Order: sequence, then C-alpha cells, then structure tokens
Amino acid sequence: MAAEKEKALSKKEERSLSEVAKGALVPPVDIFEDDEQVILFADLPGVAKENLNLQIDKDTLQIYGKVTKPSDEAGRYEYTEFPAKDFYRAFTIGEEIDRDKISASMSNGVLKLVLPKAERMKPRKIEIKF
Repeated sequence: MAAEKEKALSKKEERSLSEVAKGALVPPVDIFEDDEQVILFADLPGVAKENLNLQIDKDTLQIYGKVTKPSDEAGRYEYTEFPAKDFYRAFTIGEEIDRDKISASMSNGVLKLVLPKAERMKPRKIEIKF
C-alpha cells in the first residue's frame, strides 16, 4: 500500500493529494497571526524532509508527510506506541495570503510554514495632508 502512495506522488497522476493520503493521521498544529503573517507549526514526527509534500491547489494548502519506519536490523518490533502512519492536513487559505512568498522549514519533526499577508491586506496608516 505504501508503494502505491509513492507511485501516485511520483507519477503526478490526476488524483488529488487528499485521495493519496486516505487513512493518514491528522497532525496537531499551532497557528499564530500578526499584522504581517500567519505562522503554522505542524508536528510531523518521523517525517523526513524528502518525504514531505506541500502544495496549494486553488484555495487549499495541503500538507502530506510520509513516515518511514526505522529499519529493524537488530530484530523485529515487539511493541510500538506510535503508529507508522502518514500525516495529512489541509487548510483553506484566502486571498489575504501572498502565495508566492510562502516559506517552509523543518526542524526536529516540526514543520514551520510562514504565510505572509498580501500587502493590500496589511494595516496601514493613512497620512492626512493639510
């Protein structure tokens, strides 16, 4: 089943990312907003940078992370508390976000997405002329 997901992502088929990610876990997120930007932190333990797929489709920001289970060269797993399932989460973003300036970074299993607000949406002071 994991091989099917990889093929679907690598071939760029017409299927949407949400269809590929059926049965995935929903990662917890923290979202912060100020006048300049929206910052999103998503917990994606076990997801390597090369197994992370971020995309915007119309007004939907999609996060898909494929978890690779550590190799068990020393033996088989007797007990695990964290399921080796992929992560998927989607957010609707509006016109107030400047899509061309979105940036992402990953550190210690936490994805940080910075979604800058479009200039026209930022508060500005209007100068009064006399």
